[in-house]
Amino acid sequence: MALVVMCGQPCSGKSTTAAALISALEKANAKPVSLIDEPSLNLDRNESFKDMPSEKNLRGVLRSAVDRTSSKDTIVIIDSLNHFKGYRYELWCLARAAGIHYCVLHCDAGEEECRTWNQLRQKDGLPSYEDKIFDDLVRRFERPDGRNRWDSPLFELKPALEKIEETSEAIVKATAFLTGSGVAGSRNSGVLQPTVATQTTRHADTNSLYELDRATQEVIKILIEAQSQGSGAVVRKVTVDIYISLQRSVGLPELRRLKRTFVKLASQTSLSGPPPPSDPQSVKRMFANYLNQELSSS
Repeated sequence: MALVVMCGQPCSGKSTTAAALISALEKANAKPVSLIDEPSLNLDRNESFKDMPSEKNLRGVLRSAVDRTSSKDTIVIIDSLNHFKGYRYELWCLARAAGIHYCVLHCDAGEEECRTWNQLRQKDGLPSYEDKIFDDLVRRFERPDGRNRWDSPLFELKPALEKIEETSEAIVKATAFLTGSGVAGSRNSGVLQPTVATQTTRHADTNSLYELDRATQEVIKILIEAQSQGSGAVVRKVTVDIYISLQRSVGLPELRRLKRTFVKLASQTSLSGPPPPSDPQSVKRMFANYLNQELSSS
């Protein structure tokens, strides 16, 4: 149904905001909510952000969890830093591929407030960031911009100025968006529509691939035999009423290359497109037309 991306600097109140949003959604009788964060995946924040390989692995694990959980019947909240705009774009693509709503909830707290809260958590023995890691994350944080499609609609909460609770303006607006028809004027006010770029390519089944390979191989065999017998520039009756015109001699390596390209094109199609042909005569006819086009242009 929707993907909610929490965003903010370290210790800016994202987890508290996510909990308040979940409570508001439950009171609004919204769809089931699934929370994805580091603790739910048994990941330690300092270990996950200690270096670039670890951080890259963290983003991959979170992204995979979002991909598995996203559906039209669930509101997914990813509670992490999500501090790179490129990563938020990847999450937006996942939401678009799933055909669900998408929004960003930004905890807009300043660096000094976040640093103070992190130090308090350190003193209380609560999950916190090491000072070196904290400084690095603050330096690399990329603030969301509602003008970007992957940051829209954007709901901003200022934890330093207002108490984080269900009645906070940003949480109220986010709840209305997730339970209603969207936010008027936002770039992503409706359900994101999948495109060819975000859909998974559908491949032909094993039997269809076998038929493609066998039929195209028969055409190649006839062409090679016709050329070896010196039957002239035109090879006729590859299949019923199909003709392949040869303006030059075509060797077996080139035919095999053309065959591989044709099989690849014929066996891949979009989810909304037709399945690849399984009838041998249709395959031969398509391959003959493909050869006529390719050989006449070369």
